[in-house]
Amino acid sequence: MGRIIGNGLGAIQIRATCSEHGVDAAGLQAHTRRMAKKSEPQVWKIYARQSSNSKNPEDYADECYKSRKIAIGWSDVGDLNRFDSCDALKPTLEKLHRTWFPRKTVSKSRVGAWAGCLWRFKDSVKKGHYVLCPDKQEADRVYVGRVLSKQVSYDESPMGRCEFAHRRKVQWFRPLNPNEVRSIWKGGHFGGRQTVTKVRTGFGKLSRFLRCPAIQKPKRIGKVSWHPDKKWGRLVEIRALRWLGKKAKDVAHLNLGWDIECDGEKFEVKGRKSGKTAIRLTQNEWKAAKKFGKRFIILVFTAPTPKKLNEAEPWRIPDPARTEKWNENVIVTREYFLNES
Repeated sequence: MGRIIGNGLGAIQIRATCSEHGVDAAGLQAHTRRMAKKSEPQVWKIYARQSSNSKNPEDYADECYKSRKIAIGWSDVGDLNRFDSCDALKPTLEKLHRTWFPRKTVSKSRVGAWAGCLWRFKDSVKKGHYVLCPDKQEADRVYVGRVLSKQVSYDESPMGRCEFAHRRKVQWFRPLNPNEVRSIWKGGHFGGRQTVTKVRTGFGKLSRFLRCPAIQKPKRIGKVSWHPDKKWGRLVEIRALRWLGKKAKDVAHLNLGWDIECDGEKFEVKGRKSGKTAIRLTQNEWKAAKKFGKRFIILVFTAPTPKKLNEAEPWRIPDPARTEKWNENVIVTREYFLNES
């Protein structure tokens, strides 16, 4: 008499009893569960940052997000497509180890780890797989996207500040803020510490976040100043201009929907003296955010005094209309408040 083992897509019909044919029922059920897991998309955690051995290592996650790519280092290795195995990478990496660390003995384990990361980036990461790219410089955000390219490319042209040559094209969906990351993975921990590692848990919760709408019904809005301090606002704009550098251009007086232009990007500057104060976009600013997408960035400076403001680093929110949750508030015209809960 036949019976079903497993469920869903992994269900398998057995036409005779397991005992009659010596079938291991427990093993078969385990195999069925593994087959069901294989139907889930692969998710990779990929760091786009310099080695921790570097002085003041830089993080290039935001450059990858703006360039619609994911990139990793070890550019001196050359085009990865000329290597046919992970082991084939090791002799080249050993030579580079002697160049990079002339006073140290070649570490077989370190070379093996480097080769493993490069080979996974070339061979294991496939078109359609998901990418999670942490950004330590932007308040521990994590950019989420899907790989578009079938194979790795080698491109030495600068990608903003990033000069990593090993690249894959990516369709970026949105960044996850630290609260969202912790709600998906306990303690905010996922994947491993190496440059390229597989993420084995949390895809169900992650996919629900990717379906979240940008605008939600109002829940709780922080303190709102209906009479903004213009003097304070001007101090914040001056701080933002200094922070962005010589190429920054002040266009606040033109009422375009943003305050500063720099390298083709539009920056809307917000200042608050406390983290409890809501971040507000006017209808004009909201339209600009939707129109320019990744080229529209909010800079939020939080400081209690002008002296602290001169030392404050901004919270950058790229593509805010698509990547963040907002509460809509209608008075005479619409305004949008960042939902930080």
